[in-house]
Amino acid sequence: MAKKGESAPSAPDPSMMIGQQTQANGQAAVTQGLMNRVNQVTPYGTLTYDKTGAVNMPGYEVPTYTATTKLSPEQQRLYETQTRVTQGAYDLADQYTGRIGDATKDPFSYEGLPNAPTYNEGYRQQQRDAIIARNQPDMTRDQEALRTRLANQGIGLGTEAWGAAQDDMNRGVNDFRLGADLSAGSAAAQQYGLEANTRDRAIQERVNLRTQPINEVAALLGTGQGVQNPNFINTPQTQMQPTDVMGAYGQQYAGQMAQWQQGQKAQSGMMGGLFGLGAAGIGAAGMII
Repeated sequence: MAKKGESAPSAPDPSMMIGQQTQANGQAAVTQGLMNRVNQVTPYGTLTYDKTGAVNMPGYEVPTYTATTKLSPEQQRLYETQTRVTQGAYDLADQYTGRIGDATKDPFSYEGLPNAPTYNEGYRQQQRDAIIARNQPDMTRDQEALRTRLANQGIGLGTEAWGAAQDDMNRGVNDFRLGADLSAGSAAAQQYGLEANTRDRAIQERVNLRTQPINEVAALLGTGQGVQNPNFINTPQTQMQPTDVMGAYGQQYAGQMAQWQQGQKAQSGMMGGLFGLGAAGIGAAGMII
């Protein structure tokens, strides 16, 4: 119990509390970090944590770690082989880049290539005339044979029967000429297609001469499928709360203050009782006198 006149408990030193709380926080963080550094082992490789140093802090030490990934022997051999093959391909690609410069140093040109084709109306007409010329003797013979047949049948020139026979003959001739036009048009279109194909092929060959070195270098740069990297699980993150130093000091101080205040109240009550008894005694003595 606090004595009369005893002073109240002193409050904790804030700087001391902050220092201790900081130290507790740091130690909790260090412990949490140690708990979260879980080494892992997979069929493709391992992941390990090694302490490689430390940093001194007031009241505690913060270790530093290095995470090391190591491939399995099988994956390591694949990695070395892939690296060797890839490096060799890249070396070749580096050598071949000069070919790209040689192939593309001049602007692309159509000079020396077959001319761009156009639809040749003269060629179409030539084909039509040739078809008609080849069949003209037959048409002439057919015309003479018709006249002879009509004359033998007693059908004279200018009669209705003669005109009907001539109309049939003329329709046949017109149909033949239309067919000749179609055949000549097909021949001209075929000629256009052949010339276009010839030019397109020449252009493609010239393009290939420019792009082949580029394609070769690109193919070399894309050599290899790569190594299977180890797939590690996400490391579980353990959460650790630091000690509540400032709270503990606060609770201790609150308890001391409560005890002191209770002692002060009790002391005041005792003194009040003694003063009351003294006053009563003095009053009784006055009455006796």
